[in-house]
Amino acid sequence: MTTETVDPRTMPITILGGGPAGLAMGLYARRRGLGVRLLEAGQEVGGNARTLELPPFRYDTGAHRFHDKNAAVTADVKALLGDDLRRVDAPSQICWQGRRIDFPPAPFDLMRKLPPSVLARIAWEQLAIPGQSSDADHFREMALQSYGPTLAELFLLNYTEKLWGADAETLSPQVAGGRLEGLDLRTFLLEALGRSTAKARHLDGSFYYPRSGYGQIAAATADAIGREHIRTGARITRIAHDGRRVTRVTVNDAEPIDVDTVVSTLPLTVLLRLLDPAPPDAVRALGASMRFRNLRLVVLGLDRPRLTPNASLYFPERSVPFTRLYEPKNRSPDMAPDDQTVVVLERPCQPGDAAWTQPDAALRKAACAMLEAQGLVHRDEVVAVAHHAMPFAYPILDVAAESKAQRIKAYLEGFDNLHLLGRSARFAYTHVHSLYADAKALAQQVALQAV
Repeated sequence: MTTETVDPRTMPITILGGGPAGLAMGLYARRRGLGVRLLEAGQEVGGNARTLELPPFRYDTGAHRFHDKNAAVTADVKALLGDDLRRVDAPSQICWQGRRIDFPPAPFDLMRKLPPSVLARIAWEQLAIPGQSSDADHFREMALQSYGPTLAELFLLNYTEKLWGADAETLSPQVAGGRLEGLDLRTFLLEALGRSTAKARHLDGSFYYPRSGYGQIAAATADAIGREHIRTGARITRIAHDGRRVTRVTVNDAEPIDVDTVVSTLPLTVLLRLLDPAPPDAVRALGASMRFRNLRLVVLGLDRPRLTPNASLYFPERSVPFTRLYEPKNRSPDMAPDDQTVVVLERPCQPGDAAWTQPDAALRKAACAMLEAQGLVHRDEVVAVAHHAMPFAYPILDVAAESKAQRIKAYLEGFDNLHLLGRSARFAYTHVHSLYADAKALAQQVALQAV
């Protein structure tokens, strides 16, 4: 099939992918007066930040929270959602050997819940720690230097290796994602001596969350863009270029579309695979070495008003196959009836491994058995079940990932009309507030170039 040649100056920005990054780009491009054409492979926008229904329950495809880290972006999202964006205070906890410990670990809480001998080792190790490591070569080194061997081994290293499916010595310190900030010698000593009257920064469980689920942010952003500018069911199957510019994208193997400015939020490895002509062998080899982590979700509707008061529960022990449980009702009471609740368990895995190919029924059985063993839920309380498989959940940030990604992006920067945006596209750990800030800056850049 061929298409009629169109004057590039009249073309809209073509955005590949309708997750948070693509939607944010569409929002800020429209606000800059730019034309927008957003192409999303799925039947709805939102990517891995959607809200789904298992009547009478609602739940998110991830334990999402909107952090108030960028005042301008927070104001933009508040303007989209109005009073439906609510402040929530729901800290998380670690489930460890029958105990529930604040996460990230808090010194005063550790004092109350750990055996004296273990606490003594942690306290002694803190005296040798000058502060949080900023120059570690890998995550294990960062954890040991920042928190000492005992605390690191108990709560950080096992969990991190289970989450990412890799040895901590092969992982970048960036996989912490800022979650462990504030747990240092000063806060430990202040809390241990009872001299910290304010809640430590690392214990802050306060965040924003939409009334009807996190996917409400995506829906409101899509409405602000204009649904007529968004096309779902549009899977990108080829990206043609002339060596200098991307010239055309093909949708669903059948529909070539001429393009001018292109913003890709596709996984970096997918983008490389779709380029035609193909990238040089060295670039393709780099792409083949980049890995993403997949997730299996088990959703359980429960016949009880609440499971816990926490936003999330974390399971660091290797004997537990799941890494996290989140309870949407603790983010918004509108996510479940008053007398019932819903929980979502996450099982990280790699493409093709046993956990990824395991039948839903077996995964559900494992989830129920784990919850019973933890003393959290009896299987008779389960009144509804759903399952979801989520490929490309997040990039695996090994110690070489940043260097590899930079080399791939250097090649892609050779296309003067192609821009990368988002966690998967840039192969970097980032949050939604950062995605919106990056999209806002990119929209301004593109608008200035169009003048």
